[in-house]
Amino acid sequence: MPLKSTHKPDSASAYMQMMRKSMRLSAEWVTVAAESLGVNSTDLIAGSYLAENGPMTAGELAKVMGITTGAMTIAIDRLERAGFAMRESDANDRRKVIIKPKKLPAKLLAMQESIAKEVHAICSGYSDAELMRMTAMMQDVMNVFEKEIFRLKRP
Repeated sequence: MPLKSTHKPDSASAYMQMMRKSMRLSAEWVTVAAESLGVNSTDLIAGSYLAENGPMTAGELAKVMGITTGAMTIAIDRLERAGFAMRESDANDRRKVIIKPKKLPAKLLAMQESIAKEVHAICSGYSDAELMRMTAMMQDVMNVFEKEIFRLKRP
């Protein structure tokens, strides 16, 4: 359970300002990374969903992405060409196609590793206890965003 904040409203405002900047930079990074891989940001996010959650049907992936199955079919075509995913027939229902993640492209892994190295260097300046508190807070904030995304996607 999150601790009650004893910080002044200015501290919370400064944190929210940094969160907004972080979200903008994250979105910009996804766009630039996707373009350098020959896909668009929706494709890269779909590839990330697959990498994190494992195989799923095109319909399931479209649902979590909040896009139509038609748009998802086109995205999956691009993901296959870029080497992110592959289609496989469902063994129990030939009408169903399962989208399976493939190993992430080396170019994407290198981009992620570049950031990871710098973040690890930053983290080395903090104690384990401080990092655990930051991690717990970030999880609480991510839960808020997931809840809001779910709310916004509902008709």
